[in-house]
Formats: sequence, structure tokens, C-alpha cells
Amino acid sequence: MGDHYQTLGIRRDATKAEIKAAFRRSALRDHPDRHAGSTDAAARADATRRFRQASDAYHVLSNDRRRAEYDLRLRGSTSSYARTSSSGWASSSASYGYGHGYGHGGGSWRRTPPGAAGAGASVGSIDWEFLLKAVTRRGFLINLGFAR
Repeated sequence: MGDHYQTLGIRRDATKAEIKAAFRRSALRDHPDRHAGSTDAAARADATRRFRQASDAYHVLSNDRRRAEYDLRLRGSTSSYARTSSSGWASSSASYGYGHGYGHGGGSWRRTPPGAAGAGASVGSIDWEFLLKAVTRRGFLINLGFAR
């Protein structure tokens, strides 16, 4: 798949309202029900594909945590996490339990050992992606709320 921001036709600093409006425009244009009466099967399939891409883009960009993870990945962050899925973001909807009956692959996260090839971080540096994931977990935030 391509860039989620390009898919919806928005800037990278778009607000949630702009993301929602862009998705609605795309959904009105490409929704499969709108093209159900078309006799051209290729046009129907293309509209369905564009709708799925827009749905995936909205799913990622409308959630702050998923958007932050996506932005980190989009910038080509050299972190010590590696996505072990051959399809990358195209199957991300399956990993969040979301979708329309496609992309049941998903993938798994694995942490590469320090100093391994592709670790990307030198000894003593801060792994910002790991830190972001740790402090945005529900359990951490609940404990932080009860701490005095």
C-alpha cells in the first residue's frame, strides 16, 4: 500500500477533523455499495480496493497511538523493532482486529538483541520507539494515575 496521508489526500499535520472529512469524501466516492450497480467489474474492484485503503488509513490516522507509531515508521526510524510481516502496513488492519474479511496475516513484533545487525542504536542511546510504546500502555497509564 502507499502512504496513508496520500491515500486520504491530506497533509502530515492534519487534524482529526480534517482526517475524518477526507475519509468521508473518499468513502462517498469509493464505497462498494455505490458501485454495486456498475456493469464494469474492474471498476467495482478498483473502487473496493480504494475504499479499503482509505478505511485502513483512517483506522491508523484517527487513533493517536497508532498514528504516532505509523509516523515513526514512516520517517524510517532506526529503532530496534522490526516488523516481521512480508506485507508491512497492508496487513496492519488484521493486527488490530479490524477489517472487512481480508488480510488475516498480521505479523509479530520482535525485539532485536543489542548490537545485532540492524539494531540501529548504539550502546547507551535511548530507544525512543520502545519508550513511546512503554509509556502509552494502558497498565502504565493506570498506575501513573494512581501514583502520588
